[in-house]
Amino acid sequence: MQKNTHFYLLIWAVMTTLVIQAQQMHNTGDLQIHANSQVGIFNSIVNEGSFQSNEGLVGFYGTSGFNVAGSNELNLYDIEIANEERIVLNTPIAVKSNANFIVGDIETSKAIDQNYLQFGESAFYNGSSNFSKVNGFVKTHVETSFIFPVGDDVLLRPMSVVTTGSPSTYTGCYIFDNATLYNPFNTDNEVIAINTNEFWLLKGDNNTSVTLQWNDSSALETIAEKSADICIVGFEIATSTWRNLGSINSVGDLDNGFVTSQTFIPNEYAALTFGVIKTEGQPQNELSMKGYHYLVSPNGDGINDTFIIDELAEYENNELQIYDRNGLLVYKAQNYTDEFDGFTGTNISAISRNKGLPQGIYFYIANVNGGEFSIQGFLYIDR
Repeated sequence: MQKNTHFYLLIWAVMTTLVIQAQQMHNTGDLQIHANSQVGIFNSIVNEGSFQSNEGLVGFYGTSGFNVAGSNELNLYDIEIANEERIVLNTPIAVKSNANFIVGDIETSKAIDQNYLQFGESAFYNGSSNFSKVNGFVKTHVETSFIFPVGDDVLLRPMSVVTTGSPSTYTGCYIFDNATLYNPFNTDNEVIAINTNEFWLLKGDNNTSVTLQWNDSSALETIAEKSADICIVGFEIATSTWRNLGSINSVGDLDNGFVTSQTFIPNEYAALTFGVIKTEGQPQNELSMKGYHYLVSPNGDGINDTFIIDELAEYENNELQIYDRNGLLVYKAQNYTDEFDGFTGTNISAISRNKGLPQGIYFYIANVNGGEFSIQGFLYIDR
């Protein structure tokens, strides 16, 4: 026999901690969380009333997964995910401030986008990884840029979006190993092959560019001979055709790398993935520079303690971006000289700044003179 717990309470003590471990929490009243209150939820929720927090933290904890359901979404301030399995959303959760990913996924249906983890206008997240992410839809308000912390049940496969129009709402998710979802053979004359291992779904009505990262699971060696041929393609709804969405700021080899598209309207495309385009006979950008690979060993010995690109001193202005292997932006600077020492920049909110970035390989792009050309390559942080 299922046990329900009904709540008709207002939580607003300055320091209140509430742990809910009933078999199922069934809220039909008005549940509000105020001040520095903390609520820990360990079992399923059915929300038929009002569940919101003006401040305070709601944590989804435990060693076994559970559901969030009901006719009304949960409007929360800060949330934390520390569940050894997964939290399945059958109704949306809206986050006003911060989502802290520790362990376990937020999961939604990928067939329809009516359930999602939603980030408000000033909301952000911390800690997304292969072990904690959104395996399903994320909805967000984008002022200028946002990195979707999406993936499948194994890997984080983020999607970075930049809007060139007014602030707008976007919805996105990642799908792996669903080759029958869209016709992989119906392409325009420019696209000669597409990746059928993975897709990203993105909805939005503004001019947008996206950055996608590939890895071993993408298996791009099956469709491309070199990484320079890789672009982002979109399945155009009006024509049921895969079309080239461009390839700018492409970095990496066939095993690891990322590429940025030109601008497009996401609502006009059902899915995005990697493709290969015809390059024979096309003019190459003579101003593009391949760049070099660098070692950064921030140990205070005066050798390679910071990241220095000597060529940048020859030009008037630049913008440097550094990404990790998951395609997450970890450092960004205008008119960069030699400041990067293995720590994130002050304008990167989704990464903890108390610890240095982990040892490993990273990608960099330095756009020079307002995008006149770019210098790009790899750097390795050695600790």
